[in-house]
Amino acid sequence: MSYWEITYKRYSTKLAPTTEDAHNIPIIFPEWFITHNKGDRVRFAQFSDEAVWNINPDDPWIYLQTNLAVPQETLEAALPYFDQLTDLDVYTRLANYNGKIVAWHQPTQTWKYHNNRTVHFNQTPTKGTNSALNSEEEASEASSNKGSEKSDPDEDTAQVEDLLR
Repeated sequence: MSYWEITYKRYSTKLAPTTEDAHNIPIIFPEWFITHNKGDRVRFAQFSDEAVWNINPDDPWIYLQTNLAVPQETLEAALPYFDQLTDLDVYTRLANYNGKIVAWHQPTQTWKYHNNRTVHFNQTPTKGTNSALNSEEEASEASSNKGSEKSDPDEDTAQVEDLLR
């Protein structure tokens, strides 16, 4: 059992998050909850298999097991292509890439422009980058773009027949 799972089970009372709570949880934390501890409203979150906590939004997140601060750079490095982005904000999920605003899209685990197109980065993925997801996304977009082009019905039929063989 991970330290996060132990922490989650330890606190039976989970409070409803406020809007402020939700805005102060980095997007890279897949699970989190709010509870009271010694009179304070405490945010607990999962970071990898670790549990981290925070009371004041202006203070850093703290590893529960070691009581050491989680550096901002560590939070940023958990996102793919973090080193190719500028003005990265792990709370708002926004960053700049080549002068354009991009947003982290949690369901597909990819960066997207405001027009919902996937960002295609120029360099090899950085450590921690899930390049397999990006490759699948690119392949999916390429095939959907090809499908929108006009094609010969006879050629389509031949392709279907080949697939059925």
